[in-house]
Amino acid sequence: MLRRTLMASAAALGAAGLLAVPGLAQAQTLTVWATDQLAQPLVAELWNKLKADFEAANPGVTVEYMPPTGTISNGAVQAAIQSNAGPDVLLTNSGIGRVSTVVNAKLIQPLTAHYSDMGWKDKVFPWLYDILSSQFGGEIYEVPDGIDAIGLWYHKDMFAEHGWTIGGSWADFEALLQKIKDAGLEPLAVGPRNGANGGHLMGNFLQAAAGSTVMGEVVSGKKAWTDPEPLLGAERVVDFARKGFISPQMAGLDQEGAMRMWINERAAIFFGGPWFIGNARAGEYPLDNMGFATIPSDIEGESKPTGGIGWSWMIPTSSKQPELAAKWIDFILSDEVMRYRAEHPTGNQISPREMPDIKPVVPVMVDVFAAAAKGVGYNPSVYVPGSATDTYFQVIQGLIGGQVSAADGMAQLQAKMPAP
Repeated sequence: MLRRTLMASAAALGAAGLLAVPGLAQAQTLTVWATDQLAQPLVAELWNKLKADFEAANPGVTVEYMPPTGTISNGAVQAAIQSNAGPDVLLTNSGIGRVSTVVNAKLIQPLTAHYSDMGWKDKVFPWLYDILSSQFGGEIYEVPDGIDAIGLWYHKDMFAEHGWTIGGSWADFEALLQKIKDAGLEPLAVGPRNGANGGHLMGNFLQAAAGSTVMGEVVSGKKAWTDPEPLLGAERVVDFARKGFISPQMAGLDQEGAMRMWINERAAIFFGGPWFIGNARAGEYPLDNMGFATIPSDIEGESKPTGGIGWSWMIPTSSKQPELAAKWIDFILSDEVMRYRAEHPTGNQISPREMPDIKPVVPVMVDVFAAAAKGVGYNPSVYVPGSATDTYFQVIQGLIGGQVSAADGMAQLQAKMPAP
């Protein structure tokens, strides 16, 4: 059904001249860097259908998937773009700190004109477009594939068996973690060694302590990391490590290790976004048993997930098919594709614009959508300037491992922030 719909839509748009690309009847290959999980049957089913539908709508075009070897964070994207065999269009982790890295190196193309001439401005949330258009003097270099919503993942059966619930005040949250610890489980699994997952936990602690408005000012440099509200978030991380809610062994774990600990039910809670569903599926965890909650906060209305632009499409400056790459992104932004991806069994992201009446296959995604509908706070990992990103992750690991105090850690981070 999707394929017939997309072909009909493509025909209509082609008649209007919106999909015309010079020489499209000639054989062309579009190399797409998208997912490294094509060995998983469900993931392959989704991406192969997207490939087939795009090819059907664009006669003469062949889509070839290039398995990612990493992200911007570990330099894999930069290396691929600079090679002679890089992708024409790529999907990778984003956020201002990461995107700045490839923008400053002149490795990706500005896409601002396409937001106008291909109507992409109307295919993302207005607030999302405002963020994108404010970051590089008006130029836009990315197209969000989805919005992240980072919260607390828990085991439904475990919590039901013990009568545990997540909610209420910060004191209630502490009391819950003490009960979990007393039951012989790790209360919180976190893997700060490779940065990302430490940021997921830290962002939630900052959200609970300071709220969205304050954290928006902090990550933009209008308020200091050493101010009382963000400092309280860092102090709570140190306090939880001292009380054993975050055990010392966590300081040496990476994200994969922390996820395995949760999937094997050795830990009760894991901080992450809906992408975690894919990892749980790969670990043969029963998805119906996954629960999602927002972190408790003493600030009214601020118990919400953190998030931001987690993954985006970009066109490298070395792309051999930049016009066709733009058409691929336009295809990905279509209602048909967005709905198909959201309602597919692998659907684990929040669309970059409102999609009414979505019916997720994975039950917990209903809770994720509901939590995000109330607003999403800031995940500093994707908002802090590039000059401060490494320090941010190092400070988090130091707080968890007991190598740095909250005051010293926040001072180190503030020292890396650019002058306002």
